[in-house]
Amino acid sequence: MKTKKIDYRHLLSYVEKPSRYINHEINACHKELNEDTVNFCLAFPEVYEVGISHLGIKILYSILNNEKDSMADRVYSPWPDFAKLLKKEGLPLFGIESKVALADFDVLGFTLQTEQNFTNILYMLDISMIPFYSKDRDDSFPLIIGGGINALNPEPLADIFDAFLIGEGEDAIIEFKNCVMKNKNLPKIEILFKVAQIEGFYVPRFYDEVIGKGIVPNTEGVPVKIIARKFKDFDKGTKSHVDQLVPWPEGTHNRYVSEIMRGCTRGCRFCQAGMFYRPTRERNPEWVIQQIIEGINKNGWDEAGLLSLSSSDYSCIKPLLIELLNKFNSEGVSLALPSLRIDSIDGSLVNLLNQIRKTGLTLAPEAGTQRLRNMINKNFTEDDIIQAVKFAQDNGFKQVKLYFMVGLPFETDEDVEGIITLVENIISHTGKRVALNITLSPFVPKPFTPFQWAGMNDPEILLEKVLKIKHYLQRFRFIKVKYHTVENSIMEGIFSKIGRSGAEWLIKAYENGAILDGWNEFFNFVYWKNAGESLGQNLKIYSHQNQLDEVLPWDHIDIGIKKDFLLSEWNKALNEEKTEDCRQGGCSQCGACDDTQPVFTQWTGKELPELKSKRVKNQQKVFYYRVYYSRQDYLQFVNHLDVLRMIHRILQSSSIPIAFSEGFNPHPKTRFSPPLAIGIEGLNEFFEIGVTEVVRAEFIYSDLQNIKIPGLKFHFVIAENISSHYPENIELFAYQTKGKYTENQLFVLENLQIKIPDLLRERMINGFSQFRNVDQWIYQKKKKDRTVEVDLKQIIIQVQISDQYIYVEKNIVGASVFDVLLGVCGINREEAGILEIIRQKLHP
Repeated sequence: MKTKKIDYRHLLSYVEKPSRYINHEINACHKELNEDTVNFCLAFPEVYEVGISHLGIKILYSILNNEKDSMADRVYSPWPDFAKLLKKEGLPLFGIESKVALADFDVLGFTLQTEQNFTNILYMLDISMIPFYSKDRDDSFPLIIGGGINALNPEPLADIFDAFLIGEGEDAIIEFKNCVMKNKNLPKIEILFKVAQIEGFYVPRFYDEVIGKGIVPNTEGVPVKIIARKFKDFDKGTKSHVDQLVPWPEGTHNRYVSEIMRGCTRGCRFCQAGMFYRPTRERNPEWVIQQIIEGINKNGWDEAGLLSLSSSDYSCIKPLLIELLNKFNSEGVSLALPSLRIDSIDGSLVNLLNQIRKTGLTLAPEAGTQRLRNMINKNFTEDDIIQAVKFAQDNGFKQVKLYFMVGLPFETDEDVEGIITLVENIISHTGKRVALNITLSPFVPKPFTPFQWAGMNDPEILLEKVLKIKHYLQRFRFIKVKYHTVENSIMEGIFSKIGRSGAEWLIKAYENGAILDGWNEFFNFVYWKNAGESLGQNLKIYSHQNQLDEVLPWDHIDIGIKKDFLLSEWNKALNEEKTEDCRQGGCSQCGACDDTQPVFTQWTGKELPELKSKRVKNQQKVFYYRVYYSRQDYLQFVNHLDVLRMIHRILQSSSIPIAFSEGFNPHPKTRFSPPLAIGIEGLNEFFEIGVTEVVRAEFIYSDLQNIKIPGLKFHFVIAENISSHYPENIELFAYQTKGKYTENQLFVLENLQIKIPDLLRERMINGFSQFRNVDQWIYQKKKKDRTVEVDLKQIIIQVQISDQYIYVEKNIVGASVFDVLLGVCGINREEAGILEIIRQKLHP
């Protein structure tokens, strides 16, 4: 079995945020690729911070690694600086844990979250040296599969992927794994034929796109309709991802996540997720609380998120919040509760939200007039919106976010002006005492919604609408208006509607330069426009309003929602009719419950586990212990702030009686040794921790040994007065601190060991030899906006040169080791990337 491990460590000193590529998170599995396992690499086509926050990939990662005959690694889209270095060196992209090239896995599985990530898929395949088209990949390449909500129209990617999972993956991924394991030695085409027999899997090579008929089988034995997979035993998955990955760099959402509900009964006519995840299945509230408490106790999270499409619709939302608030009371743990429905908000719910440390409330009126809200099936009134904002104001919220859409089907100029009028009416009721953050998003028609037949406005019209609203409201200083890039939404609309010709367009746009289209600094619609024109593509496909009897590119997929229901909802929109929430107005006959039954919950008041308490109110005394540790290997590429955050999480998950700061955002009382520059290892770093009671130092040491992170090692713990010299003996009891100090007042010198590589040997030995023989060495040090002269002889205390190493003792402040290397040897920061530098010791 070929498993090519990629040596890329020497590149990390040259890139922004190298900690994106090092792994070493808490709860990472670190399974090795094996002949006796199905080896998956789960690919999220966005940067690490976004991907590490995504719950879906966490769930699949846990499920696969809990199976004896499978392993799962992960990979995220690299930032362009790292990608360029990999290409320059001829190195392929790799799994973040195993360091094995993506081409050497059995299965490469992409999360399809948004059309804006499609070019990132090509970008990752390109760096991995994997051909784009499935027909060009022989049996030596992995099976490439895609899943997620954007697989509902798989056709733009059909020529690229080997298979798609349509639907929910918890059960389906196990069946897929078992199928691949059983048939691992067969040719790829035979494995794929067997995969096509699994419910929910679509293998495009066994189907053709036929004009007027859509997607039809070209091979006997494959299903005509692909039935979307549903996870029926929803509560069974509660424990599957308790031990969630704890990253070094902060994720976009840096919190423990618990899914409380899947699906929605509201029936917004533009909402793809609301249709796709039907029927509603609620998770047992006692299990939710148990999962959150277990996750926080084990890994020190200080925020938990309750995830769903409409959290305030969860049957037990109020008792759930009350119970969690009781558990979290005075423990410094906050809650994130996204996706609140305006008509489910009342004073008691807003009061609870205020207690979970939310600084703002997010509401989605979507439309400015009642006529248009009826057409999109938003079943609330302007009075409901104003009342929700008033509840927020009365309960101390200082900020409210409002989301609106522009370019909705049947929208008129009056509807656009209605957004302005609605905002003015809110202001008249709040007296300008609540800050309003308004986001305007262009409507994009999505498959399997009642508005799937609709077209989009042209970009000029969309821009005119958003600028009209923005320019009018900018006279209010307490209102901020932002809008999604219009042309980005147009690209999204194209790939929501297009069929198999989309693959050629996508590849051409990538070849033109399109990557990271979700980032404004990279997105350029010219790449897409030029690609489409060169291929003779219909650039106006986004604006095309499909006929109701027209064959759509996704008609071969059945997600459980009847097409007749979607048609009836389209006609209701035309007639400005609403459809009641099926929890309240009876079954809407959409078809979702024909196979999978909805699940609603009740509060039982069952006794639940306690959160591990550490907070002591009105702390009279704080005792400090000093913990010495080393961080080596890839941890040299983690910045000081991320190390601080991780140590705080480790302490919060421990049994140590930690003292916490006061105020809105309490955190462990700690004091850290002077920061290490990125790219330098540290053998004798330290941090001091405040505790509320005297304990034996060996107890703290023993507790910290439970943390297993490659490269991080706790050496010993002492308790002694901070003004004493560098410790030689381990003492057992704590001192009580008085006053404050800074690290650089305590330790002012550092000892560094620099290994001499053959490539730089002459420059390093000559440079430091000359340095030792002069009385002054002036270095021009560049600061942000100026250059200053520094005498390195006043900073460097001594230099020793051996055959293999140079040892430098220097002041911590004044010049970094990289300044020294540049000033003495002429070795710039990029060249220094190959050096092994260790800070061996800090001392007064």
